[in-house]
Amino acid sequence: MNRFPVPGRDVGVGARPPSRARVHRQRRGWPRLVFLLLLSVFPPVSGSAFSSDQESPSTPPGPEVQLSGKLFCSLKRSLLLPFTGEITALSIKPGQAVKEGEVVARYRLDPEARLALSRRLAPPRIPELELKLAQTDRELAALKARQRSTQTLAQENLASRQSLAQTEQEVQALQRSRAALNQSLAQERRLARDDRQLLSTQLGVPVQGDTPPSDAVLLSPIRGHVVWIHPELRVGAELKGGEPVVQVGVMDPMVLKARVHEREATRLSSQAEARVTVESLPGRTFVARLSRLPWSPQALALEQPSYFEAEFVLPNPDLTLKEGLKATLIIPPASR
Repeated sequence: MNRFPVPGRDVGVGARPPSRARVHRQRRGWPRLVFLLLLSVFPPVSGSAFSSDQESPSTPPGPEVQLSGKLFCSLKRSLLLPFTGEITALSIKPGQAVKEGEVVARYRLDPEARLALSRRLAPPRIPELELKLAQTDRELAALKARQRSTQTLAQENLASRQSLAQTEQEVQALQRSRAALNQSLAQERRLARDDRQLLSTQLGVPVQGDTPPSDAVLLSPIRGHVVWIHPELRVGAELKGGEPVVQVGVMDPMVLKARVHEREATRLSSQAEARVTVESLPGRTFVARLSRLPWSPQALALEQPSYFEAEFVLPNPDLTLKEGLKATLIIPPASR
């Protein structure tokens, strides 16, 4: 059997040693054989795979954003007790729906408060100005009479032109003084009228004459629900004036306020939506929409990143959500 000796191995006894050209051809064929074996195991990649026009794989969406915040009424107004008084009736309770202008409580004015209101209803400056104006009118009438007399004497050459000119100057000066008094009196009367209207609004009852009413009422400032009542607000209690006693808020919709890192704030769009979960309401999920995102943070610190206070609006038709509840927002990448 003919076989070719493998280069590098000993040839058999009596065999003819291969020539150098033959050995060179055998050695040169080994790389080709290895290349063919590699092609059989790893087929060549088509040229389209290396084409520069092939689309690169799409970048996977970024992670969802999770924020923590608290719920607030979308609108809230505090009702102040304007003057010190004793509560005589209370017609509200927490969570009760009220209309704008509805009576929520009645109270009796403190004697000192009534005395202070009496002074406001009868400001002393108005009578003083009226008295000065009447006195100026009398002086002006007398001065005009003297002016007419001086004119008559001047026509008969019984009075000098200098005395007539001096009398006319005095008349003009007194007329200017009267105009200023009249303007001041009109202003004081207008302020007194506006103050009377303000007192009527604060007391909740019309004010007539210079005597304030003994009883007053508290009216709801807006339409909404009673979200807070002063702990001492009850029948028979005496409260000081100027203190908030009732808070009325709009609870549908609610507003969720959360702090957003500057990295995420620049990516939020005006139509961003979020899933909201509330710790106090397990198992329920709400949908919120971004309603406000300021362009400047509340505080600027050079060493720290900035946080923006974003507001999200949540429908609350069944009034399940309450002010002050802690909530978690999850903003999916598609909504950002």
